[in-house]
Amino acid sequence: MNIIGKALDELYRVFNILNHDYYDDKLPEPAITIQKTRPNNLGHFTLGKVWKKRDEEADDSLSRYEINLNPLNLNRTAEQIVCTLQHEMVHYANTISEIKDCNGQIHNKKFKELAENVGLICEKSKKYGWGTTECSDTFKTYISDIIKPDESVFEYFRISGVEKEKKPREKKTFKYVCPGCGLVVKAAPEKNIMCQDCNMTLEMEE
Repeated sequence: MNIIGKALDELYRVFNILNHDYYDDKLPEPAITIQKTRPNNLGHFTLGKVWKKRDEEADDSLSRYEINLNPLNLNRTAEQIVCTLQHEMVHYANTISEIKDCNGQIHNKKFKELAENVGLICEKSKKYGWGTTECSDTFKTYISDIIKPDESVFEYFRISGVEKEKKPREKKTFKYVCPGCGLVVKAAPEKNIMCQDCNMTLEMEE
């Protein structure tokens, strides 16, 4: 199995445990993905059912919501990754209960209320409202004792980009100086430039 497949299998396993213990198995299995988004974005939940089954468009029950984890941030601990998954599952639970828990990126008190009930600690910020979350001590114990996440499947993470080797910039213009009067002219290399006053060829300086 490839490295992404192992990580996804573990995320589905964790999802099913959390769904059973915290949400009474009320969350239909979503499409869990690992796709690059903005570097500071740990994950996201889609408000609509963005995954459709081929040739079954008329049956909405076969469509799925999406929970995505950003591969740029898989270099965190398994505990932190579980915390992110739980954060997105809060959005999922509120969505199927028709509870609006966000205004744009601003997480409101509806999000905070459920998040704190499922083991998260919420901190308020101007940019995300109550959307900055971390594990409570109780949830940390639950993760280590009950979920027991497999750290090894998260040994790979995506880097933001490969730095290209910078080539030295070629000098496009050079300075030419008249040895008689000191006239200075800038021009491309290997040019034959005459000073009309001195009737002398300007010398190119490196």
